[in-house]
Amino acid sequence: MIKFLKFDDVPLPIYKEVKGKDYIFYGERNDYPNYLLRIYNNSAKHNAIVTGKVDYICGNGWGVKSEDEMQKAKAYGMIDKVNTKEESLNEVTNKLVTDLTIFGGYYLQVIWTKATGEIAELYHVDYYKVRTNAENSEFYVSDNWIKNDNVNPRPDYETYPAFDPNNTTGTQILYFKEYRAGVNTYSLPDYRGAISYIELDISIGEYHLNTINNGMFSSKLINLNGGKVSQEEEDRIERQFQNKFSGSKNAGKFMLAFNDSKENEPSIIDLSGTELDKHFDLLNKSVQQEIFTGHKITSPMLFGVKTEGQLGGRSEMREAYQLFQNTYVNAKQRAIEDTVNYLFKFNDIIADLELQPTEPISFEFSEAIISANMTQDEIRDKLGLPAIEKVEGSTSQEVINALNSLNPTILAKVMENMSAEEIRSLIGFKPKVDTVAPSGIDSAVTGLELPLNQIVEEQMHLSCSHTQKDDEILSLFEGKGISKDGFKIITTSKMTFSSGDEFVKQELFAEYQLNEIQRKIVGEIQKDINATIPQIAKAVGIDEESVISRINTLIDDNVITEKISQTGLVTRKITSTGQAAIKRLTPVTSFKVL
Repeated sequence: MIKFLKFDDVPLPIYKEVKGKDYIFYGERNDYPNYLLRIYNNSAKHNAIVTGKVDYICGNGWGVKSEDEMQKAKAYGMIDKVNTKEESLNEVTNKLVTDLTIFGGYYLQVIWTKATGEIAELYHVDYYKVRTNAENSEFYVSDNWIKNDNVNPRPDYETYPAFDPNNTTGTQILYFKEYRAGVNTYSLPDYRGAISYIELDISIGEYHLNTINNGMFSSKLINLNGGKVSQEEEDRIERQFQNKFSGSKNAGKFMLAFNDSKENEPSIIDLSGTELDKHFDLLNKSVQQEIFTGHKITSPMLFGVKTEGQLGGRSEMREAYQLFQNTYVNAKQRAIEDTVNYLFKFNDIIADLELQPTEPISFEFSEAIISANMTQDEIRDKLGLPAIEKVEGSTSQEVINALNSLNPTILAKVMENMSAEEIRSLIGFKPKVDTVAPSGIDSAVTGLELPLNQIVEEQMHLSCSHTQKDDEILSLFEGKGISKDGFKIITTSKMTFSSGDEFVKQELFAEYQLNEIQRKIVGEIQKDINATIPQIAKAVGIDEESVISRINTLIDDNVITEKISQTGLVTRKITSTGQAAIKRLTPVTSFKVL
């Protein structure tokens, strides 16, 4: 006898009315949600994707946007606790999003306060436990729709009315289901087209497990042509072969046949296919690709799966994340946010609740950017140093010495918060007399040179009365500054001192010098703003991962900018800092801003 095995057909959800039942059957055997749970729990790839999607949608939890501090506090109070089981809104949301991702919908139990008509509690209801009537006006919750893998003819269930904003009493069920053309009553998951491949993924795993542990596949046919023997003798010989050749250490099985012919000589026939390992490897890759396609995922890297042709660099991860966020996550988050904000309004909470997005990798900033946005006390705190004590009555020289100890970038911030009169007083000038500043000068001390060893201004403009003695002014600058004769001037730029931000901006004009590899990369971007990583790597002559690393550095240093369209097209452009760096043909190893 020859037996053939085949895969079961992938079940389709059939919604049917059964005579005498208030609810609609969810599948032919009323067990379609259980089936979706089974493939979720048994397919490693599908499980990883669903879990990853839930993490991205839930993000960093709920945040509140509101100018009203009272509203903000009230919203956060409800977020912290939404039911008597001490569950937070974040915990309930995680369960809702899991059901939404697996089943395409979720059920939320709403309990109203009798006295005020506000929402007292919110609970998640397991999706597989709920059935409904055709109009979704009543819901039936039970733990035993299925009994011994069969339809339970008499399940015990509780009945709840549908959510009704015009009848704020008792307990109700809010049912959210994603729209599917031609589908009513119950929802369908968005990966429905990939279910066949998810089943195949499970079957491949089971096949390999059975092949190793049970020797499920018969690889040899052994004919014993010594004549027919008794059944007892056949069983004894078969047991001897079993003990000798099969088992987990001897992967595979044999087929044993007893014959009367062929001159009493045993023969062995090979039944195994050739290169089965390659066939299964190709099949596994196809299954993986189809499952990711069914889940609308363009980059498996986001879910911890490395595929051929993907480097896994920071830039590639960022691009993949932005594309997935825009094409999938944002819509799911908006659907959840709309529901929660709608419900919170019944409790007079008008603040906007938002799910905070998460990122697979963090963004990094250069030291220059960090220092430019931190105060001196913040920097000292990071270094483990105490804050500088401010002593009243300090002399001008003590103040100057303190300023001399500052980083030039931080010094700019300090100068920004000093008035013109404070600066004049610091260097020994008398208070400003009513005078007229020259055209183009913003203040009486624009471009003023301070007696600090950290910085010397390129130009000096003083607005003063004709009654002051020139020698008195010039004497203040004796011994200050350095001669330009010992330096090669790279470039000069007129700098005003109207604000600290402008000072920092101007200070950076000579900051960046490109090395040889960076010049080549920037040159390729100049030729084609949409040049891909592989194109740049080929033109420059280095590997793609090195290109990604250097491009990230150029972005952080504000030499180039990078934008990603909703279709995933990457556009890079050269900034003014980059343009200035390109013009410098001679490498410079060190420089000073004077």
